[in-house]
Amino acid sequence: MPILSALIVDDSGLVRDQLRAAIHGVIPDCHIFECEGALEAAHFLRRYIPEVVFLDLNMPKIGGLAMLEKLDQIVAGRKPPIIVSISGDTGAATLAALEMRGAYDILPKPFDPRRLAMVLLRVLQMARSRRVLVVDDSATVRAIVKKIVLKSRFNLAVEEAGTGAEALSRFHGVGYDLVFLDVHMPGIDGLEAAGELLYTRSDVHVVLMSADGDESVRRNAAHIGVEYFLKKPFRPPEVDAILHALYGLTETQFQAVAEKEIFIDPDVVGPTTRIGIDTAL
Repeated sequence: MPILSALIVDDSGLVRDQLRAAIHGVIPDCHIFECEGALEAAHFLRRYIPEVVFLDLNMPKIGGLAMLEKLDQIVAGRKPPIIVSISGDTGAATLAALEMRGAYDILPKPFDPRRLAMVLLRVLQMARSRRVLVVDDSATVRAIVKKIVLKSRFNLAVEEAGTGAEALSRFHGVGYDLVFLDVHMPGIDGLEAAGELLYTRSDVHVVLMSADGDESVRRNAAHIGVEYFLKKPFRPPEVDAILHALYGLTETQFQAVAEKEIFIDPDVVGPTTRIGIDTAL
């Protein structure tokens, strides 16, 4: 069974041959499909969605950008593939159009094997299945956060917990990779739950969520090892930025990076010393 599947959409047979050979040079057992045009690709994607689509922008009749505009309709509610544009045009207007339409990266022609290898290795990381727990005492908020997290390009299986106590109980029996944890909850709050998780599970990543920007909460979270914050409300690109940072993936042409939050801790180091905490606020 292939560890990755890819669709090449390009009207040039020579380009498809070159890209197929280059992909197999990096991932020999990658399952590769090919289409000569956008309409053929749209019919293919209605039946099957691979992990990644290498999409030529300059095809006769319907170009790659026009296909991207219809991608949500084509996949009809299913998780869309990761789109990597293949084009000799890397001008500012083209890059802006690709970013606006949700492309993940661009692979300029002629292909650089090292650049292609980096793209494929990132896609492999994103395709890996990860278990995620969303913890919030509001069922409505949990549903919203779950919907947003599932829109990430990463392959995430999301479960929910309504309290800090339930989250800790679930972690005793299930190997979650990541937890999105609300700060303000009755009983065991997010900070206490995060501290317990990070103390007992060195393999888990904790992302705290909060609607406010309480500086003391950030300081306390940093002291117990919390890596990132998300300020409610947030969007799928912010989740993707954090996941790219957590799993050490080099940013792409269009991928936002999680920025470093700087805060002052006058109680510990004085008013002019600054301490960094990684966050996507």
